[in-house]
Amino acid sequence: MWKRQLPLQRINPLLIIFCSNKPHSSNMGFICMSHIKTIGVMTGNSLDAVDVVLTEFGEKSIRDIAFTTLEYPAQMTKDLLKLRALIKEHQAEMDKQGTNSFFVETVNAYSRLVAEAVNKLIADNDLDKKEIAAIGFHGQTCDHFPPSIAGDKEPYTVQVGNAGLLADLTGIPVVWDFRSDDVMNGGEGAPLAPVHNLHIAEDMKGRGIFPVAFCNAGNTGNIAVISEDEKEKNIVLGWDIGPFNHFADFLTRTYKGQMCDMDARWGKQGKIIPELLKKLFDSVAVNDKGDNFYLQLPPKSSDPSWYRIIDELETLKYSFEDTLRTVEYLSTYAYMHSLSFIPENVKMPENFLVFGGGWKNPLCIPDFKDLLSGKGMVLEEHKPLFAKIRNRFSDDCRIEWSDEQGYSGKYMEARIFADLSYCKIIGEPFTYPETTGCLTPTIAGIWRYPGETTKSPLWNRAVKGWTRNKNFD
Repeated sequence: MWKRQLPLQRINPLLIIFCSNKPHSSNMGFICMSHIKTIGVMTGNSLDAVDVVLTEFGEKSIRDIAFTTLEYPAQMTKDLLKLRALIKEHQAEMDKQGTNSFFVETVNAYSRLVAEAVNKLIADNDLDKKEIAAIGFHGQTCDHFPPSIAGDKEPYTVQVGNAGLLADLTGIPVVWDFRSDDVMNGGEGAPLAPVHNLHIAEDMKGRGIFPVAFCNAGNTGNIAVISEDEKEKNIVLGWDIGPFNHFADFLTRTYKGQMCDMDARWGKQGKIIPELLKKLFDSVAVNDKGDNFYLQLPPKSSDPSWYRIIDELETLKYSFEDTLRTVEYLSTYAYMHSLSFIPENVKMPENFLVFGGGWKNPLCIPDFKDLLSGKGMVLEEHKPLFAKIRNRFSDDCRIEWSDEQGYSGKYMEARIFADLSYCKIIGEPFTYPETTGCLTPTIAGIWRYPGETTKSPLWNRAVKGWTRNKNFD
């Protein structure tokens, strides 16, 4: 039986921010340890582009220097979708992929595309590679089976990528495989955003913007709450919300042949169907035992591999426009519902910073504002809960894009991995019991250096069966 340590022990996470300038290995060259530049790379579940950002980390500062995006060729998207289906078909048994030529060629082609994006960033901005300490490389997620879903089974997570090839093609050391350490330490492996959000919240607190909730929305949504308790002790909380774009994208791909509901073209034409909203909330995010992800207590993380396409989405019991509008409303409805997980002794945030492509749908932010102010449509069974949440606000809520506070929302996720590589360099943990459920604060990631002669693995360490394989290096 898989066991987790409960209850979770609360710590003071703000003590971890930039607290030392520890030396690292020889790859640092002449890099100044008080101002470290790292590159962050992110490719999300939408499989549409590589986002790259170069960020400088000081003792109490974070500054983006340059960023770029390289779109996926259409064939890359198709191949990665096929690769994910292949992994699912083999029930995440990765040993079966090591000799599969399609798998190997696709992972290497993906890694070369990431290297192309990094080299483009460097060339376009006339950067000196010697001043860049590391590339933080997430890899492409293909499956995620954390403890909150696994129950008594062994949890695992699957990211693919060739970090060694990336290091060779860029000439820069790479830190990657960030989720494995947390999973192997009893954690969810996600979300990784809260500690990064914690780092940038210090600057915002100095400007009177506190407490604050960071609301990320892509295929999946997640939230990080940076606040304090009644004794003014600093608190960081974070969890996945559940599907955000996932079902809207499914509908538009299936019935309109489009990747997304651009500018809410069809969603604006529909109306919210209460009975469908209830069915979606009750049915679309459940595990094999029927447990509803929306109702599970944090820490928790979700993944598209277990979102459910129910009959109402498969056969369109209602009109396409009404179904899409209701699915889009569910995204922000779940955000509002999740605020109930903030403990009573923690100050409820009234500042909400949004980022990620999901919020670009012009219906989503107004829907969220309506729900926060009590104007939105609420299911009968949730009315007492939503009223209780609103009663905890001492003032009107403010929702704004993170860009308005000086942090690019488009590159927020990529910057997380720049931050992760920075924390790996200085030896600081990046996941904590209250953010992922790990047993102890965890330093994440492993190194790959240019020119290494050992073969670089094509997937992370904590894949299915990791407890039987201790040869992780």
